[in-house]
Amino acid sequence: MKKNEENEGYRWVILGVVYLSILTFALTFQSIPPILPLIISDLGLTYAQAGLLVSLFALPGLFVSLLGGFLSDRYGMRPLGTGCFLLLIGGTVLVGLGNDLRILWLGRIIAGIGSLTLTILIPKLLSQWFKDKELGLAMGIFNTGVPLGSILCFSLFGKLGSLWGWRVPVLMTGTYSAIVSILYFCFYRLPSSGENENRLSSGMIGTLKEMGAPIWGIGLSWLWFNASFVSFATFAPALFMEKGYTLEQSGLLIGIPLLGSLLLSTPTGYLVDRIRHQEWFIAIGGLALCILTLSFNYSTGFPLLVALMGVSSAMIPAPTYSLPPTVLKPENVGMGFGVLSTCSSIGLFGAPYLVGKVRDLTGDYFCSFILISVYALFIAISILLTRRFIKRN
Repeated sequence: MKKNEENEGYRWVILGVVYLSILTFALTFQSIPPILPLIISDLGLTYAQAGLLVSLFALPGLFVSLLGGFLSDRYGMRPLGTGCFLLLIGGTVLVGLGNDLRILWLGRIIAGIGSLTLTILIPKLLSQWFKDKELGLAMGIFNTGVPLGSILCFSLFGKLGSLWGWRVPVLMTGTYSAIVSILYFCFYRLPSSGENENRLSSGMIGTLKEMGAPIWGIGLSWLWFNASFVSFATFAPALFMEKGYTLEQSGLLIGIPLLGSLLLSTPTGYLVDRIRHQEWFIAIGGLALCILTLSFNYSTGFPLLVALMGVSSAMIPAPTYSLPPTVLKPENVGMGFGVLSTCSSIGLFGAPYLVGKVRDLTGDYFCSFILISVYALFIAISILLTRRFIKRN
């Protein structure tokens, strides 16, 4: 009884550390889009090169996410997490101090290795502490970290970059990450119930076979969500500026859908705990995002559209992250989050470049936003095709 009471209290400490950690991912990843026009001007980039600067962050996830999930199921997450933070910090500093585009690309890749592996470890840690109850609520709170970090970036970094140069907000992100890495190392621990980190007995290939197809269908819908949302966040500011908004105003507009996710992700997680059927939350959110993104080509009511996007996007992350612990065995949950990270990396890496390439070829954003809306449509298609194969333990 005493151990249960101890877990009951300390799990909220773990949630706090995990939340600060996911903020490092959001700040590192989204530090570039708000200052992208400044980087384009300073370094003379094309839109495709600029899109690649954003998406290279996700490239390592194509190769290290499954490995990171496998290692998290087999080895201790404290040393793995500390290593992730070191890579994240080093890559961020390299971007902030680099004077050549290739150096910036390298820095984004290094930061991506650390950040994306970290996003596998911390939700697994959270699922261990909240597995008995309120997992949906915990994942809902956890998933507000990305929109909060993005809001901070889009609200502040453009202005900071305009005043002091685009390198300042990047280096500030590295400083914050260093502080959180110390907190993670000091406060990390497993539940006192004796949860064993080294439970995985089979190899990586055997574990992938054991998990089955449903986790990949869930990952595919997560791929398309990340593809659509990051493409919108990357290029919508430039569209807004073409329509007469300032850089700071464009950043604030991008912050509105993120604010919706921030406010509504936790209530969504609460509903998931009670209603279940996460697939319907994800499908409805994807269809709404498809319609709203397409509407930017035909409407100038941008504030209303981005507000509705906030409501729609909040319906996807918490249900998605609550599914792996539900459909997988406990010893495979780390690999499950590795699948999600791998799929999101594919979307984050390829989507902005393709959208930027379409912009370079066509000369405007009309076809680019059609492509983004197609990404969103595939969210619903993927999860609905997977729904019949999802089995809950």
